[in-house]
Amino acid sequence: MNMCDRCQDKVATIILTDDWQERLCGDCFNDMVSAEMGVMLEAMPEEIAVNDYSGTRRNFTVQRRLYPNGIFLEAVADIEYGYQFAVDGELECNQSELFQKLIDKVKRGVSKRFIKVGEFPNGQKYHSIIDDEVVGRIDHDEMSSSVPMIVIDGQPYTWEQLGEMVKSYEGFQIQMKFFDMTD
Repeated sequence: MNMCDRCQDKVATIILTDDWQERLCGDCFNDMVSAEMGVMLEAMPEEIAVNDYSGTRRNFTVQRRLYPNGIFLEAVADIEYGYQFAVDGELECNQSELFQKLIDKVKRGVSKRFIKVGEFPNGQKYHSIIDDEVVGRIDHDEMSSSVPMIVIDGQPYTWEQLGEMVKSYEGFQIQMKFFDMTD
């Protein structure tokens, strides 16, 4: 684990290279870009917590990245393969409104359940799609480099598990829509 070359306090998550290499944490990177761009970053919470569709409290770490073309905010659940949400705004945007937009997106994103877990009389568990709709995120599957992991309701599903859930829709039409996580 590499520590930030500037503050020596946080884990470096960004590596800048040119004639030299510099490892920076998110805060030091944002401070550097802020100074270069003349953009003042407002203080904002580093964590948020919201209740999901079942009333379960979900904790998110908020990460902010300042780029020459705008501000990017991301909320990442504190569990592996959990929920992730992001928004972006112009450099001159109202940062409080952008943060509120992220909170609203997180609340909307965790408020609806797409997968139902049930149990057959013999005790075997099953997963089924609720209301013929599923929304999730494509992630990598550490067990297989050839197929993706699909995260739905903050839970990871293999491509095969999703395939089992859609078997009951044989003969139906399907519409797939892919969009950036900031949309």
